[in-house]
Amino acid sequence: MLLEVEDLHVHYYTKRGVVKAVEGVSFNLDRSEVMGIVGESGSGKSTLGLAIMNLVPSPGKIVKGSVKLDGKDLTKMSEKELKEIRGKEIAMVFQDPMTSLDPLMRIGDHIVEAIMAHEKISKEEAKKRALELLDEVGISKDRFNDYPHQLSGGMRQRVMIAMAVSLNPKLIIADEPTTALDVIVQDQIMDLFSRLRKEFGIAIILISHDLALELEVADKIAVMYASWLMELSNASDIAREPLHPYTKELLKAIPNVELEDQELLSIPGSPPDLHEPPPGCRFNPRCLNKMPICEEKEPPAKIVSGRFVKCWLYGR
Repeated sequence: MLLEVEDLHVHYYTKRGVVKAVEGVSFNLDRSEVMGIVGESGSGKSTLGLAIMNLVPSPGKIVKGSVKLDGKDLTKMSEKELKEIRGKEIAMVFQDPMTSLDPLMRIGDHIVEAIMAHEKISKEEAKKRALELLDEVGISKDRFNDYPHQLSGGMRQRVMIAMAVSLNPKLIIADEPTTALDVIVQDQIMDLFSRLRKEFGIAIILISHDLALELEVADKIAVMYASWLMELSNASDIAREPLHPYTKELLKAIPNVELEDQELLSIPGSPPDLHEPPPGCRFNPRCLNKMPICEEKEPPAKIVSGRFVKCWLYGR
């Protein structure tokens, strides 16, 4: 087992009170496995990704749980120890490459710097590897000296991916890597992740709003809602027979371009304010299968036919 996340809790301490952004999330990830994390804005997806890297920004804090990479608990490490791990063993592709890249730094130098920060090699050797990586992600080597603003959004994201794989990490966390990209470039980025996984054996956590996109590339899907993990299962099982009412509604909201008269569906209502979440199940105000107990008690986490689900439909 490469990654083991156990009972993870992340809180943000604000003037309005404590926001429990991630509560009791547990899952495992094998080597070379792709896991999708899906949910609406505010569900805790990005916070979970940052917590795995132990990069939760202030005023956030990991208050409980463990994140073990190859048996080493990242939540217990010092900042010095984490600097040795980040980039080399676990890397992250952030949502907006334009704000992640230094606008005054050439794209090739970004990759060279990442390599030299962890490996004792000459600048010439690092540059040679950087050129190879640019070619690997589909960027012409003659763009090495370009600045970020000279590249398209898709190309900037490819530079971020090249940086992420520059040290051949065991795990890459991609936080909405296709946001603001057109569907053709989205498909190209997903193909690139699939190829890198096959060639380098890298495990990938893909965070996205787009369930349809994740079903195409992921081995398993984790569905989050209002800081809770609602369902975790193989992607094929999620697509064929989702267990949680929220997952079912997400699948219904996926448009089918082959149906001319398809009615576009949406989930009524909005996710709750995590300063004051509703009692009982947090999805109950929007749930079509709501029962009286759903408004009174938090649903139990259950294993149903080998699949994780947090719902009173399976917990009575």
